[in-house]
Amino acid sequence: MPAVQRNGRSTARPEEGEKSKPEAASPSNTPMPNSRERPSPYLLLIYPIILALGSAYSVLSPVAVPPPVAPLAPGVTAEINSPAIPHTNYFSGKRNIFNLYFVKRGWFWTTLALILLQLSTRPPPALKQKHYFQTALRYILATVSWFLTTQWCFGPALIDRSFTITGGHCEPHLMNGNGLKEAVHMTTITSGPVCKAAGGRWRGGHDISGHVFMLVLSSAFLIYELYISDRDSSHPHVSPKAAAALAHDMTEEERRAVGGWESETAAKIRIWSRYFLYGVVGLDFWMLMMTAIWFHTWLEKLSGLLIAGLTVYGIYFVGDYVPHWRGVAGGL
Repeated sequence: MPAVQRNGRSTARPEEGEKSKPEAASPSNTPMPNSRERPSPYLLLIYPIILALGSAYSVLSPVAVPPPVAPLAPGVTAEINSPAIPHTNYFSGKRNIFNLYFVKRGWFWTTLALILLQLSTRPPPALKQKHYFQTALRYILATVSWFLTTQWCFGPALIDRSFTITGGHCEPHLMNGNGLKEAVHMTTITSGPVCKAAGGRWRGGHDISGHVFMLVLSSAFLIYELYISDRDSSHPHVSPKAAAALAHDMTEEERRAVGGWESETAAKIRIWSRYFLYGVVGLDFWMLMMTAIWFHTWLEKLSGLLIAGLTVYGIYFVGDYVPHWRGVAGGL
């Protein structure tokens, strides 16, 4: 078996007619995922860029800049969180259809997109149980973060706690005959939704942007779960469209010969489940820009971004430094 010089090293070449033996499986030659192909954590920088662009537009655009406000009388609290400006744009009003039926119910659409994605994911049998367990665990962790931040955190949600801690309180819209008594009662309210239900309004504190938090968490979560589902599928390098085209021309015998190729119908369902996910992510980005332009102060948007970013980083990237966590929750 003569030697061949290659890259400065001598390697053996089999004689003509001599069959080369397959290499034994070992940790050194076992295929490993290419870490360069996974989504980089630096892609999360798209979110502060969107917020910065939206905030810049809100300051520079003559359409978005609010009119000057006359000085308030002594003792009157300024409503810094929802300034009373004319609705010069459809998205500047909180009652636009996308805010009411998409953002306000954002985690429902996120959950639905994830369910459709997983129903159409085809991990190999050896990986199926682990894939679905880890996906469910990551979803639970993201949901817990969403719930504690926006719904309930051993009492008022985190965004409500931060508001009252920084001096915020509930005030009545208008004073009536029982104005003083009503105002005193409302100051005991510690939740934004309860304040609104009581006919008051939330004023004076640092109002963490729940919209920014939810939209960032939803879009990043779905993008990363799509990557993981495609990576863990039976044919990770074949797109759903290519799989459907191949399935269209395959016989049942050919499907069995390649390990049970999915049917054309299953591949098309996989395509449409991804279209739905793309739609949710696209609306997340659009409404994030609208939130950046029309609502909240810069610090309030930044705090919502920070909580969402820490959640995403903890779920998907902490495993780079804690291998045991990656073994439990999976990740990128």
